[in-house]
Amino acid sequence: MAGRSQPPYRPRPNFSSSSSRSFHPSQPSRNSQSHHTKNVNSSTPNSTQIQNNASDKKTSSSSWDKSIDEDIDDIQNLVGTCPFMCPVEEREKRERLRDLAVFERLHGNPRQSSPGLAVKKFCRTISVKTLQDSDVRPLSVLEDTLNYLCNLLDSTEHPFEMVHDFIFDRMRSIRQDLSMQNISCSRVVSMYERMVCLFIQVILFKRT
Repeated sequence: MAGRSQPPYRPRPNFSSSSSRSFHPSQPSRNSQSHHTKNVNSSTPNSTQIQNNASDKKTSSSSWDKSIDEDIDDIQNLVGTCPFMCPVEEREKRERLRDLAVFERLHGNPRQSSPGLAVKKFCRTISVKTLQDSDVRPLSVLEDTLNYLCNLLDSTEHPFEMVHDFIFDRMRSIRQDLSMQNISCSRVVSMYERMVCLFIQVILFKRT
């Protein structure tokens, strides 16, 4: 034991608080804070902008409601004057486009019809502003048109499906003309009853 030498002395590092550095998160500068505040303020609408947007929406909504009211008034005052089962303008247009059903063709010609054959088609979209009194049939003409269509149901020259499709579309046009004129009387009720009975007959025929 006496012969061993001791290791040399090495000073230990000092970890006192005076020599150590504490970590502190970096604080944002005032310039960055003000820039962020400006961005938030610019993206957030102020009260004046909100009031202007609400005023614009209210104005557009009121103008839209006014246009609808005017269209409704025009429809309520509509009285059809077309003396034929199909308006002349529509018949001539469909002749040019060869848009005539088999029952509407004069001597089988797909580009020629007549007032006694052409029947007004159902139109899904109608512009009230361009609608004329001559485009709508009065009640007496609608009754004659319904009688004509009911007589076609007894036709054996063409397949039943073809006859049914033609009658179904043209009866929709009859109901459309009645609705646009706001006609309400016992004659209209009788017309609706006849159409319902016809549809029932068609359903029973298909089941047999």
